[in-house]
Amino acid sequence: MEETLSPGRVRPGPDPEAAAYRADTGATQAFLEGYVRQRFLRELDDEETVIRSLPFYATGTGATFAAIAVAAPQLRQAAPGYAVPIAAAFAVDVALVVVSIACLLAALVRRGVLDVAPEAELLRSAGQVAQQTREQFADATPQELESIILARVRGSLVAQMIVATARNRVANRERKTWRNRAFVALVGALLLTIGGLVATFAAGGLR
Repeated sequence: MEETLSPGRVRPGPDPEAAAYRADTGATQAFLEGYVRQRFLRELDDEETVIRSLPFYATGTGATFAAIAVAAPQLRQAAPGYAVPIAAAFAVDVALVVVSIACLLAALVRRGVLDVAPEAELLRSAGQVAQQTREQFADATPQELESIILARVRGSLVAQMIVATARNRVANRERKTWRNRAFVALVGALLLTIGGLVATFAAGGLR
């Protein structure tokens, strides 16, 4: 689920002099705004990594259960000394797959991002900022007013991205933790599956 910020939820500090609101198009300002935007977009993209990894987990889970379905019935032909530990390995295999699915579901349940305000609200907020600025700096020239308004609107949007990035980073770390647990469990299941198939073949269960 996606949440959005409201421009009113991110309030700037007290206004300094009018000159401080002039839009700074210098390299430093551009770099900082670009960096904040890049981090914001990266966290939004990271939120989709769980979904993009689903085909791998589905393939691994299917391959594991298919291998167990083929090998388990053949264990009757193997000597008991081999069949029992192999069957135990397959049981652990199934348990690891269940753990992997549970961890992946935990990551999926935690999906959701905090985004900046919707476009319509941003436009409405920009109009309010423009009106307030004209009232506050009635003696300023049109160019000065435009610089102040632009700087305030840019500052509000950047502040929203900073807040959203911090929130999304924490959520993404938690999702990645659960996804990594699911990955470790599934890889362990796949390794046990391969080992079980090899052991079943060596014990004479597969011909």
